[in-house]
Amino acid sequence: MGKSNGLNFDKAPVPCSNCGRVYRADLIKKCPGCASASEVSKIQTLSNPNDTVESSRAGASFDDLVRAQNRTTHAVRAFVRFLFIQLSGITFAVLLWNISLAFVDQQDCLQYGDNCNGNTFLQFLAVVVWIVSVIWSSRAGWEELEKSNVV
Repeated sequence: MGKSNGLNFDKAPVPCSNCGRVYRADLIKKCPGCASASEVSKIQTLSNPNDTVESSRAGASFDDLVRAQNRTTHAVRAFVRFLFIQLSGITFAVLLWNISLAFVDQQDCLQYGDNCNGNTFLQFLAVVVWIVSVIWSSRAGWEELEKSNVV
């Protein structure tokens, strides 16, 4: 792959001599943190551009990285499971509630004030579905979140 716009991408960032902020002294003349001029004599160029990445992982093995990724995956799965179960349960509860309201006779309700409530059994079932979905989603989310505490 050729160079893009003549920029040099094989140079490693270096810390500022005043504030310690890491920046690309070969591209920026002044430090973005403290605005001090870069000292080219203090810049140490690395022979291998991957040296900075390897030194930042000091002591991190492949197994450590896999465990960290698994913790993140379980935390995201906990959030997604919680939301999915919540959404499914609430959607079903609202559907049951609206079906119960289909039993209202609007003509009788407006003229005589009778039969203005929905089907009591379906409304009770909707409330039970809603409560069960809240408890189930919370439990599923916490169980999945506990899996992210891999030691």
